[in-house]
Amino acid sequence: MSRSVDRRCRGHGARALKATALRPGPATGGYAAFEQMQTFQRENTRSRFTIYTGPMTDHMPNHHTDTTDLDAWLDAINALSPGSRNARTFPPEHPLVHMTGPSGDVVLRQWPAEMTADRIGFISDVVDAAHAAVGDQIPTIEPVPDVPDQRSVLVQGHRYSRSPYLPGRPLGRYGGFRSPEGQSINVPLHESAGAHDLVAEAARILARVHDATGEIAARKDAPVATLASMLTSVRDVWFEQRRILGDKSADQRDIRRWLRCGNRIIPTSSDLLRNEEALMAERSVVIHNDLWPVNVLVEGRESDRKITGIVGWSSAAAGSPVLDLAALAVHMQGWSAAMTEAIVESYSDIRPLLPEQRRLVPVVASLDLVARVAGLLKLAYLDDRMIGHPAMPVLRSGMKTLLNSLETLTSILVPDVDTSRRWQYGPRDPNSPPRRPVTRTRSGDAPRPRPGRSKERRRDQ
Repeated sequence: MSRSVDRRCRGHGARALKATALRPGPATGGYAAFEQMQTFQRENTRSRFTIYTGPMTDHMPNHHTDTTDLDAWLDAINALSPGSRNARTFPPEHPLVHMTGPSGDVVLRQWPAEMTADRIGFISDVVDAAHAAVGDQIPTIEPVPDVPDQRSVLVQGHRYSRSPYLPGRPLGRYGGFRSPEGQSINVPLHESAGAHDLVAEAARILARVHDATGEIAARKDAPVATLASMLTSVRDVWFEQRRILGDKSADQRDIRRWLRCGNRIIPTSSDLLRNEEALMAERSVVIHNDLWPVNVLVEGRESDRKITGIVGWSSAAAGSPVLDLAALAVHMQGWSAAMTEAIVESYSDIRPLLPEQRRLVPVVASLDLVARVAGLLKLAYLDDRMIGHPAMPVLRSGMKTLLNSLETLTSILVPDVDTSRRWQYGPRDPNSPPRRPVTRTRSGDAPRPRPGRSKERRRDQ
């Protein structure tokens, strides 16, 4: 049984909204089982379009609700996709609308308020070069109709742009959740997910993108994300969150695990990274800088899936390819030596890597994990607003996958020497007894001799 409800919206430019009851329909982005049709029409105008929204938007109060500034969206649609009448929303972690109509099958995007026209112009140059090298798997930012030298329009404090629609669904099933501050909660696939081939294919696509964006990375107006800046950011997060999370470590085993790993990874990985001075300031390519399963679109059956697009280029910056490779190695499915080897080899088939770049992949991945896990721990155990939040099961599952990866990398980069034997070296007296193994403490203190019988005890016997 269906019913329609008329609502009068507040604010300048009155609007009428009509909503029908839930009815079966196609899934939105592979998530929703039902859809709700909402028709927005500004009074005394012909601006009218229909939006299909699914239950994934229920926990997103700022995404296409009554409080959304529909006038701004209507103005943006008229400017970027004139004549369109139907809009099918994407999963709600992005302010995107899928439009169909005379202007074609396009996606409209609302950029954050701080995003400038110059920044959007840089991103459009990057995706244009990547599209020329890769093809339709990289979406471009199309020129504004009737204004070919502009890639976005400014409407009520936000910029809007249009891109061609890419088929497929996100590789990650979960991507529609946000923290109380409005930040996306990004998590990897489960460790048992069979996505190795897809991740290797993504590495080959990124290699072609990196190969095509070298000249853009050298531009003076290019934003920069180097290994040096990443290291500074991670260390700042570590020293701040170690104090905050440490107060709760007695009650939470996951926090204790993170502290144990961070205490060993931060000094060791920092030294390993600083030893490669030539790579610390490298900005040879434009990197994606935000690789997660939700930004990889796929289609096909489980055994025959293929990548249809890599999206989410808003964080693109000039930097080292190691940053993207490390993200692929841990953000997609957690750390795996076999998968990391496949990533590096697939990338190297297209674009060669230096030996020192290969060696730095696990180092950068471990540092990235320290910061990522800290953010998830804070949400899971310290933020009372997350109690009862629908994202909690997803958050905890992804957090444990990343935490397991951090422990694995810690054991690789900083082996636990509490139980390992080391020989004590130094000048040796020919008349002295054979050297005996000693145990080094975890903190690196002086070696402690293995307990033995004293001379007095042997003399008494």
